[in-house]
Amino acid sequence: ERWGRHWLDLARYADTAGYEGDPDLPHAWRYRDYVIDAFNSDKPYNLFIREQLAGDEFSDVMGAGDLPGVKAEHVVALTFLRLAPFTEPRGDETRHELLSEMTSTVSSVFLGLTVGCAKCHDHKYDGIPTRDFYRMKAFFSTVQIPRPEPGDGFQIGGPLPAGFYRPGENKWAEGLRGKLDSDLKNSKKLLAEFVESLKPRLGDTGSGAAIQAGGGPLGNNYAFENRGVSDGEPHLTVLNSDGRRWSFFTDGKEAGASGTLSGSNSGYWFGDIPGPSFISIGKHTQGSGNPGGNPYKGAYGEILVYDHPLAEAERIALQEYYERKYGGQASGPVEPPRKGLRYWLDASDIDAAPGSPNPAIGAPVAAWRDKITGLELVQGDARLRPKLAAMGKGATAVDFDDDFMVGTAKGASFLKDQAGSIVSIYSSRLSAEGYGFEVGGGGCYITTAVNPAASGTRSIDKLIEDFSNDLFTTEERYRYRYLRTRDKFVKQHLKRLKPVAMSLRHSYGPPYEPGVPTTRVMIRGEYDNPGEIVEPGFLSCITGNEEPAKIRLDPFKRWPTRSRRMALANWIASGKNPLTARVMVNRLWHWHFGRGIVATPSDFGKLGGGAINPELLDWLADRFVKGRWSIKSIHRLICNSRTYRQATVNQDTRAAKLDPENKLLWRFNRRRLEAEAIRDSVLAVSGRLNPEQFGLPIFPPLPGAIEEAVKWDKSKWDTQGGNEGRKRSVYIYQQRTLNMPFLQSFDSTVCDTSRDQRRSSVTPLQSLAMYNGDFVSREAEFFAQRVQEAAGDDRAKQVEQAFLLAFARSPSKEEKTRMIELLGSSAGESGKGSLVALCRVLFNTSEFIYID
Repeated sequence: ERWGRHWLDLARYADTAGYEGDPDLPHAWRYRDYVIDAFNSDKPYNLFIREQLAGDEFSDVMGAGDLPGVKAEHVVALTFLRLAPFTEPRGDETRHELLSEMTSTVSSVFLGLTVGCAKCHDHKYDGIPTRDFYRMKAFFSTVQIPRPEPGDGFQIGGPLPAGFYRPGENKWAEGLRGKLDSDLKNSKKLLAEFVESLKPRLGDTGSGAAIQAGGGPLGNNYAFENRGVSDGEPHLTVLNSDGRRWSFFTDGKEAGASGTLSGSNSGYWFGDIPGPSFISIGKHTQGSGNPGGNPYKGAYGEILVYDHPLAEAERIALQEYYERKYGGQASGPVEPPRKGLRYWLDASDIDAAPGSPNPAIGAPVAAWRDKITGLELVQGDARLRPKLAAMGKGATAVDFDDDFMVGTAKGASFLKDQAGSIVSIYSSRLSAEGYGFEVGGGGCYITTAVNPAASGTRSIDKLIEDFSNDLFTTEERYRYRYLRTRDKFVKQHLKRLKPVAMSLRHSYGPPYEPGVPTTRVMIRGEYDNPGEIVEPGFLSCITGNEEPAKIRLDPFKRWPTRSRRMALANWIASGKNPLTARVMVNRLWHWHFGRGIVATPSDFGKLGGGAINPELLDWLADRFVKGRWSIKSIHRLICNSRTYRQATVNQDTRAAKLDPENKLLWRFNRRRLEAEAIRDSVLAVSGRLNPEQFGLPIFPPLPGAIEEAVKWDKSKWDTQGGNEGRKRSVYIYQQRTLNMPFLQSFDSTVCDTSRDQRRSSVTPLQSLAMYNGDFVSREAEFFAQRVQEAAGDDRAKQVEQAFLLAFARSPSKEEKTRMIELLGSSAGESGKGSLVALCRVLFNTSEFIYID
C-alpha cells in the first residue's frame, strides 16, 4: 500500500475531476486497488506498463469491456490515462488538451523525459522536436473523449467483463451492498432517535415543523384577533424606518358580522441591508383597473425586498415570474430569481388610492414610505370575510379553497392562543439557510403560502456546527454529521459498487464509426492552428530515426484503428529501451533513500540532476530487466545492501568535508515519514488502525472549522467516525479541491499533475497538528488506554510499555527517569490524564516521525 501510494502520485490519482464543481469519479478507486494489488503481487513492470497504456488491446478482436476475453484488471488499468483533471468537453480544444496531457504524462512517468516541453516549440535543451511530440500524440488519436453520464461522472467503457471481481470480492461486494441498503432504510430513523437523545439539553424547540419558539413578547407581529364585525375599510401601510427593518401594518376596521383579521404585521430581514432597499409587488388581477383610478381586483399579492436596484435582466425575469405566478397558470412551482424577504397577502386587492405611488417593479423604498393603499378581500365579485378556525395549540394545516386562486399556493397554518411568545416562521423558498419571519405577541398566528422546511433539527444543526458552545462532545458532533448526510452518501457508495471501470475506449472506425482523426502538428500548441500531418512514431532522440511506428493490424481486419497504443506500450516496455528500466530503478532508489541516483526522477534530460553514479544506475537497470522486471527483487537488493543498512550518524569527518550533502550516501539520510505513514503510525500505536485492504474510499472526520469554511459542495465528504474511517490513509477519498488538513500539513499532495517527489518541510503547523489537533489528541487517549490495560498502574511499567508501542524499543535509563517524573508532575490530573500527556509527548518526538 505504501509503494502503491508512491505510484498514485505519479499517476495523478484522485477521486474527483477537479475544476469548478469538482465532480465525483465514483469508479476511480478500482485503479487505486489495481495499483496496490500489482505492487503486492510483484506484477512484472513491463506488463504493468502495457496494461496501463493498452489494456483494452490485449484481446485480438475488440476493445474495453466488449468481450469476456478482456481481463477486468486490463480494463481498470486504463484509468491511468483518464486521471488528468477534467471539465466539461469543449470540442476540439478539450480533445487537444487531454491527448496532449496523456502524451506528456506517459513520457515523463515511463521515460523520464519532459516531452511536454515540445508541445509548442522544439525542446530548448533536449533533442525533442515539436514534430516528435505530435508523433507520440498520434498513438492516442483513436481515444474517445469522455462525456458526462447522468449520475456517473465522466465515465467511458461501460460494464466490466463478467470476471470482474477478484477472488472473494464478489461476496464482499454483495455483503456491503446489503449493509448499505439497510443503512439507507434506517438512516432517517437513526437520525431522529439521535436528535431525540440530544433534545433534553436544548429545551423546547417548538411544536411544529414551521415553528421555532423563543422567549419574550415582541408586540403584535403577524397577530390576528377574533372581533365583532361591522363594515369597514382595511388598508395597507408600508414603512421602512432605518434601512434594516421592514414593517408591514394592516389596521383592519371592523368590517363584517363573522370576524375580521386585524392587528399589526411586521417582517424582519435576517441580516443587515447595506444600502438603499427596493421592493416589488406582484398581483393577479381579475378585471379592468388602473393605478390611481379604479381598484385592481386581485386574488394574491407578494412583496419582495432587495438590497440593490434591479438590473434590466432581473427586472425582465421578475416580471416573467409574476406573470407565471399570478396569471392563473397551473405550471408547477416557480421560484423567484433572487433571495428576498417575503411577505404574503392572500386573497387581496391592491388599490392605488389617490396620493399613493403606482405599484411597480423595482420601486425604491423611499417612494413607499408612509404611503397608504387600499386593501380589500375579494374573489371575483364575491367579498370574503375569512374566519379564524378554533384550534388547539400546535401547527395545523388548513385548506381555504375560497381564498386561493388557480396557480397560487394553497393551505394555511394557524396557532391558537400563543400569548407571550415569539415565533419564527421559516420558508425553504427563501434560501437553503431558511431565513424566517419573527412574529408573535399573543392571539392567533397565520402562515400562508409558506413552505415550512425548518424544524427543531435545523436548530440542533446550527448549534452542533457552532463550536463556541459546549453543549455537545466532539464525538456527538461527528456522529450527528455522519447521520445527517448518511442517506445521500449511501446512495453514492452503492453507485461505486457498480461493476464499472473509469476506463476509455477507442473509435472502432468504419463501418461502425468515423475513421482515425488525422494528427497534425499544432503550431505554437494552439488547437485551432494546424500544421503538417504526422503519423505515429517514437522519439527520434532514442531511435535515431523519424520512421513511422510499425503497428500490427487487427488480424480479423474488423477494427482498423486498433493496436496503436499497444505498439507504444511494447516499445516503452522493451528491454532494449535505454530509459524505461533506468527510470524505474531510479524511482525505487529515490523512494528508499529520499534522493535518486538521478536527483530528478522524471527528468533525465540536460536540465535534470544528472546521475551521481551512472555505472550503478546501469547495473541496477540490467539486474531489473534480467530479473524479469521484478520490483520486489530490486527492493530486496537495496534493503540488503550495506549502503541501506548504514546509520544516520557517521563520524567520518573526511567524507563530511568532501560530500557535505551526502550525495554519495556515505551515511544514511534521516528522512521524515510521508504524511500518510504518520497518520497510519498514530492509528497503529493507538491500536485503532483498521487493517482491511482495498474497497471504497473512506472519509475520516474533518476539523469542524474546515467543514464550515468550505463553501463549495461539502456533500462529497461522507464523514465516517467508526472503524471504516480508520483504514490506511491510501484509501482516503482524494478530493482535488479539499486536501485533508492533517495530511496537508505534512506535505501530502493533491495530484492535479504527475508528482515524482514530495516536499519534506518542517513548519509550526506540523507541531500544532501533532500536539493540539483533534486527531492526535483523540488517539493519544486510546494509546493511553492501551498502555493502561497492558501495564496497570505501575508507572515504570507504563513508560516501558509506551516506548515499546511507540518506538519498538525500551527506554534508556535517563528517558525512563524523566518520563516517570512527567507522570508524577501532572498535578491535579487523574492517573489516566497524566498517561495521556505522556502518550502525546511520545507522538511529538522526532523519533516517531523520522527514520534514522
